Amino acid sequence: MIIADTNVVSELFKPTPDPRVIAWLENASDVTITAVTVGEIWAGIENLPDGRRKTGLRELAEDLFSEFGAEIQDYDFAAAHIYGQIVSARRRLGRPIGYADAQIASICAANGWPVATRNVKDFTDIGIEVINPWDG
Repeated sequence: MIIADTNVVSELFKPTPDPRVIAWLENASDVTITAVTVGEIWAGIENLPDGRRKTGLRELAEDLFSEFGAEIQDYDFAAAHIYGQIVSARRRLGRPIGYADAQIASICAANGWPVATRNVKDFTDIGIEVINPWDG
C-alpha cells in the first residue's frame, strides 16, 4: 500500500494535472489516501465561493472518494500514538511538522507504508519511505 499525500490528490483537481503525477498514478499499484486527505480536500472546496467551480469540484471529490471507498485509511489509535512521537521528534530537531502531515505520516508509520508527496522535506526524519511522483 502507498499513501498519496493531499498534494498528490489535489493535482487531480487541476484543469491540467502534471503529466508526471498522472503517469505515476497510472503505473503505481495499491495507492490509496487517508481520511485526513479527504478532510483537507473538503475544507479546500468548502472555502471556495459558491458557484460552478465549487459545484464541479464537489462532484469530482465525491466521484474520486467513492473510487477509493473502503480503502481510505483512518487515523486510528496506533497512528495517534505514533503521531505524538513524530510531532515531538520533529520539534526537537527544530523542524516542526504540520498537524495534517503528522497525521498522514503517523498512519504510514503505524502500517509500514510509504507516502507519495511533493513535499519530501515535510516527511523526512520520520522513518517512512517517501516517494516523489513529480520526479517522473
